[in-house]
Amino acid sequence: MSILNLERHGLNSVPHDERTATWFDLFTIWSGVSICLPSFIVGALLVPAFSWGEAIQINFLGNFIVGILIVLGGYYGTRTGFPSVIMGRHVFGNPLGQWLPTAALLISTLGWYAVMTVLTGMALAEMLGHNLGLFMLPLFIALVGLLNASTAVAGFHRMRWFNRLMVPLLGVFCVFLALKVFNHMPPVTSGSYQPSGKLSYGAGIDLIIGSFLAGAFAASDFSRYARNNLHNWLGTFPGTFLMSFLLGLLGMYSVIATGEWNPVLVVQNLGMGIPALLFILFANWTTNHNLLYSSGMALLNIFPRLERWKSTIICGVLGTVLALTGIVDYLESWLTLLSYIFAPLLGVVLAELFVVGNKKAAVAINISAFIAVGIAILVEIFLPPQYVASLAGLAVAAVVYIFLKVGAFYITI
Repeated sequence: MSILNLERHGLNSVPHDERTATWFDLFTIWSGVSICLPSFIVGALLVPAFSWGEAIQINFLGNFIVGILIVLGGYYGTRTGFPSVIMGRHVFGNPLGQWLPTAALLISTLGWYAVMTVLTGMALAEMLGHNLGLFMLPLFIALVGLLNASTAVAGFHRMRWFNRLMVPLLGVFCVFLALKVFNHMPPVTSGSYQPSGKLSYGAGIDLIIGSFLAGAFAASDFSRYARNNLHNWLGTFPGTFLMSFLLGLLGMYSVIATGEWNPVLVVQNLGMGIPALLFILFANWTTNHNLLYSSGMALLNIFPRLERWKSTIICGVLGTVLALTGIVDYLESWLTLLSYIFAPLLGVVLAELFVVGNKKAAVAINISAFIAVGIAILVEIFLPPQYVASLAGLAVAAVVYIFLKVGAFYITI
């Protein structure tokens, strides 16, 4: 750490004596990501698209799969101490092949940062007064972007301490909100709840997995500070699966209680005032600084002569400007695109980590990885909607890659 208390590690490996993060640190890091407006909204969107029992199953199963994938995605960091973009170099090739995972990671993290920033800015503007909000919305968005960038620029250790403080407070507010929701909620019975059936079961699971799949690819950015993989499992899995499931469940119940899927309108209808304002601000912050930290790593991989804190500042400015362009209007299409890209990328990475295990130096471009990703994307595009496209893409990419790297070798001999 420098005199300004800025993290000095960029693309280099974190030394073993500095890998001090415990399960609790990873739990608060990933809980901070999970306690956010999108987790609430995704859960709320399951109602009334599905029956009540199906909505709970989908919320549970989708988040369970996400938790497993994020833990597995963090294995590279715990093994090597390197961030996720270096994993992209190793698997997809250096210097050419790495451009695909690096660009995908940069676009997704900056896009999510922009979406989270504009949602929070809109929430603050709405809660402080409709007329004032319309006039001051750009200022609110810029303010949120500036605040969220402050801890990400400082680095992992500052983010860790911030989340240690904020996550318990956010948890207390979630409990308080849940009590308010339950007090206003009519009983969920077959007569009072009629599902619309607008989504298939597979599409519902895909909605959850696709929303958080990029986190599995970026997991090594944080797990590289962990003491070992046991801490990775004990902290990351409950921080992702459990917290996202519970917040999604809260979103489901809120729709029944208030008729609203928008968390801002939910807390307004329940008369929660200033505490809700602070909750939305800090819940966004604990998510956004993770996104900005990873986007800074991706930009640093493109311009390695930059210092990490400078690349993070640049990403903060880019993300805030992007938030002012209206990206939230294209959220559904953008999430679908992300799931189509990241599922195959993650499938290839997991196949490399756990099956292929290539120890050789990276080639300029790993043709096998690109073939696997291309085939998987085609499968996702033409797969019937009742199936989980993201899981299919992940599985197809992994199987094709393993065949090309391992199976083809045994065939030739």
